[in-house]
Amino acid sequence: MKRDIRNTVLALATSGLVVVGSAACSSQEVIDAVTSSDSGRSEASDRTGEDALMGQLEYLAPGEFVIDGQAFFVSEETRYLGGLDVCPAEDGVDDVGFGVVECDLESFEAAAQGEAPVHVKAEAESGENDEIIAVTITEYDSETPNDSGATDTPESAPVPEDGAADGVSELVSGDLEYISPGEYMVDGTAFYVAEDTVIHAGLYACAGGVQDPDTGDVICDFDRFDATLANGTAITAEVEIVDGVALSITEY
Repeated sequence: MKRDIRNTVLALATSGLVVVGSAACSSQEVIDAVTSSDSGRSEASDRTGEDALMGQLEYLAPGEFVIDGQAFFVSEETRYLGGLDVCPAEDGVDDVGFGVVECDLESFEAAAQGEAPVHVKAEAESGENDEIIAVTITEYDSETPNDSGATDTPESAPVPEDGAADGVSELVSGDLEYISPGEYMVDGTAFYVAEDTVIHAGLYACAGGVQDPDTGDVICDFDRFDATLANGTAITAEVEIVDGVALSITEY
C-alpha cells in the first residue's frame, strides 16, 4: 500500500528536516518547542483531555512517531512501558499482554526503526497549539487477547465477513508539510503518496501545466510536486486519505 521506492518512514531520520510552508527547521527544534510548551499544558484552558492511539509504532523523527497515520510528539513527562521487544524482561507483560517494564524514549525509537513491528498503546492529549502529545506509551502483545476480547486494537472497526476491513476515507485540508519523499503531513495528519494517487495542481506546483481536456484540472507529476514541496514552496491542498494513503491531493 505504501510507496515502495519513493518513501520510507526511516527517510526522515536521515534527512532530519521538516518543511512547513516556506520555512524549514530541524526536527529537533520542533521537538524542543513542543517540550518547552509542555510544562504549561496543565494550565491550558483549551486542552481536550486524553485519548488513546493503538497500533504499530512508526518512527518519524527524534521524539515524533506515527500510529495508524496519526502523528504525535513526546515530552519530558511521557512515560514509557515495555517488556516484549522494547526493554524485554521475564514477566514483562500483564495478564492482557500490556508491558509493565519502565523503559525510555531511546529504546522505543530504536525499536520503531528496527525490522520487527512494535505495537503500542499511546495515551495522548492535545497541547496548547493543538499538537498531539503522548502521556504514556505502552508496548503490547498483538497476539494476546486483551480484556475486550480483541486480538489487536479494541477500538478498530468490525472486520467484514470476507475478512477484509473497509478503509475509512478522511478529507483533510490545509498547508502541506514535507516529511520525506512521498510522505507529507496536513493539519497534524501524516500520510503517504501511492503510485495511483491523483495530484491536481497548477498554482505553485506544476504551474502552467497541461490541463485535462475534460475537467480543466492540471494533473501534476509526483516528482515535480514532491520537489516543489521539498524546496520549501508553500502549498495548500485538500487531501482525501484512506488508511494513511492519499487517494487524491488537490492544490487550492
